[in-house]
Amino acid sequence: MEIKVLEKRDTYLRLRILDDPHTLYNVLREKILERDGVLLCGYARDQTFEESIIFQIETAEGVNPIEVILDAARDLKAMSEEFRAAFENAYPE
Repeated sequence: MEIKVLEKRDTYLRLRILDDPHTLYNVLREKILERDGVLLCGYARDQTFEESIIFQIETAEGVNPIEVILDAARDLKAMSEEFRAAFENAYPE
């Protein structure tokens, strides 16, 4: 996975993500939109020759979009670990 910052302002961030697992960004977008101070979050498949996603987030003044993405990614990691543990308990080796 490779991430390129296309545009960055205090309350806006637009990224190009190469080698994208589309479903990951849908869940990430949902987690981001649950947060206070997020005005916009979405993604679209890039229409260039590259297989990539354009992911963008806009926040209210004083809300750092980078921190919002990192917090949402931490939440997804915790959810994934919780699911794995529950699944392993359901089907012990």
